[in-house]
Order: sequence, then structure tokens, then C-alpha cells
Amino acid sequence: MYGENSIEPLDGNGGYNPLLVEVVKFFESGQPPVSAEETIEIFAFMEAADESKRQGGKIVTLESVMQKAKASLK
Repeated sequence: MYGENSIEPLDGNGGYNPLLVEVVKFFESGQPPVSAEETIEIFAFMEAADESKRQGGKIVTLESVMQKAKASLK
């Protein structure tokens, strides 16, 4: 890790190693490390944040984003 005064090695508990372990498990098993429901919620959160920004900081709920997404499927 690069700091202001020195460069220190990571202890193995951070960085990309844990991510890479999960990626390899996914490719080997075909089972994603995160459920589809959680993935959708993450996308809804990001869309709610973007919509709030478009509306000048107005509160946008995850529920409203999910309802809009479901309506667009019909």
C-alpha cells in the first residue's frame, strides 16, 4: 500500500485478493457470491441516487425505483 511516507505490503486481508477468491469460486461453481435479489437492490440504489441527482437532490426511494422498473416490464 502506498502511503505518504512509505510503501507497506498488504497483510492479505485487503486489496483485490478476497475479490479474486470469490471470482474464481464463481467461475468454478457457477454460483454467484451475491444473490439476484441483492444485486437488483444494489442497482436500484444506484438508480435512486442518479434520479435524486437529476431532480436536484430530491428524496427517491428504492421502492419507487423498483415500481418504475416493474412497470417498464409490462
